[in-house]
Amino acid sequence: MKNNRLGIFAFVILFMFIMSPGAYAATETSLSVSVANYEPLPVEPGSYFEIWFKVDNTGGDTARDATLIVEPEFPFSIDGDAETSIGILNRLDSTMVKYRINVDSNAVEGTSKLNVKYSADPNTNVMISKSFDVLIRTADADLNIVSMKSNPEQFLPGQKGTAEIIVKNTADSTLKNIKVVMDLSGVTVPFAPIGKSTTSIIKNMAGGSEETITFDIITTPDADSGIYKIPLVITFSDNVGNNYTTSEIISLIIGGAPDLLTNVEADNTFLSGTTGDIRVNIINKGLVDVKYLTVKVSGTDDFNLLSTDEVYIGNIDSDDFDSASFKVNVLSSFSGDLSVPVVFSYMSANNDAFEIEDTLTMKVYTQEEAQSLGLVGSSSKNTIYVILVLGVVGYFIYRRRKKQKSKNK
Repeated sequence: MKNNRLGIFAFVILFMFIMSPGAYAATETSLSVSVANYEPLPVEPGSYFEIWFKVDNTGGDTARDATLIVEPEFPFSIDGDAETSIGILNRLDSTMVKYRINVDSNAVEGTSKLNVKYSADPNTNVMISKSFDVLIRTADADLNIVSMKSNPEQFLPGQKGTAEIIVKNTADSTLKNIKVVMDLSGVTVPFAPIGKSTTSIIKNMAGGSEETITFDIITTPDADSGIYKIPLVITFSDNVGNNYTTSEIISLIIGGAPDLLTNVEADNTFLSGTTGDIRVNIINKGLVDVKYLTVKVSGTDDFNLLSTDEVYIGNIDSDDFDSASFKVNVLSSFSGDLSVPVVFSYMSANNDAFEIEDTLTMKVYTQEEAQSLGLVGSSSKNTIYVILVLGVVGYFIYRRRKKQKSKNK
């Protein structure tokens, strides 16, 4: 009898425990949490994203105090409340919970874990932990040409130099296996590498960093002046193994300043007080052609310019020459080295404008100086020659008249 009473008492205690709200929730209430969506996808370092968790009551009873807690670790953080109290969630029902999550700017590309905890009733149930994968990737993984300069700025034919290129990782994360190739294979490209190939390799570049690449090059000896477009092909990889290829164009210039040799000379020996033509000679002794050449002469106190002051010549190729003529009158009071102010205006083959002011000199002689140097005849000798000629002419005239008188008699 006593044993029967003990059995009945134990059964009553067990029945009351099973029927209690806490015990029922612990055995019959079960939550399931999953990620419904997050955007943007993938997320970017230094930005934020929104994530939606779906909370399902998969148990057989109502959840009295359903709770979800986000526990972010690097590279994630949250500005608002990490804990969301859902409250009552009926059996086989579900709800959505949204969080705004920050991503650290130093986050590494790849997959990172976002941790959460949840429970049907934190007061009576154990909190369950779970982690979800979030994909982090720099959306604008790119490598750009920041600047390019050559030394010299303009190459002469056959000249050696360098092309210096600065590349920048515009992404927030590290880029790897960077290869920059300068393509000089085109038949119209008058450049060639010196000493090493036209490929430069950089093992890795941190986000936002820059690197300088230098190529040693030489122009072909017969290269024409001009601006030449050179293709650059850039390949690289990001931290998650994605490969990228991009193309850029840089410009190299063949040209430079023309090298002119000039002088002035007279067509004949120039004497004080006389008028004559002077010739300004221009020799292009450089490697660069000259275009649209104009020569302008100005008169001074020592001579008067009697012709137009400006002559257009046009083009003078490398290793060629031309000249411009002007009519002048030198004052009788001047002798010696006559200074002739000249302005040369022209363009290079690449249309760079030049204006050179120069003073050329030409020798002007007095009559006596020219005679003493044998440049002109002596005035006394000229007089004798004139007298002799006149005497001979007079003699023949006399003989002729005498004969005519004899015939008349």
